[in-house]
Amino acid sequence: MSDMKIENKKISDYKLYLKENSRPPSKGGNTSALHSHVIDIEDETYSFLALGSQQWVFKTDKVSFSFEINSGYKNITTESILTIDRKGQAVIRGNRGYKQTLRTATTRMPASQREQRD
Repeated sequence: MSDMKIENKKISDYKLYLKENSRPPSKGGNTSALHSHVIDIEDETYSFLALGSQQWVFKTDKVSFSFEINSGYKNITTESILTIDRKGQAVIRGNRGYKQTLRTATTRMPASQREQRD
């Protein structure tokens, strides 16, 4: 598995998929949860996992990154993503942090334990 590169390409589509258990807005919402980010460039699909639902690349931007093919999937190395906006400036978008543990608890009905038993 060697790293391959994409350089100065415009994206044709950008999709997000929630990977952790959903959480209601009153408990913090899903904005900072783990998401799968899927980028389409010239009929090829590339993806990466990152925290947050913030988009890393817009259609007006040019993007460069390295990726590796693993089990048929083209996985982007998140540290290598370089986004150039329409003015030619390098910009950093998205939540580039990480979490030690992922969400495992599922959401419960908004009722007490006693009310759920009845």
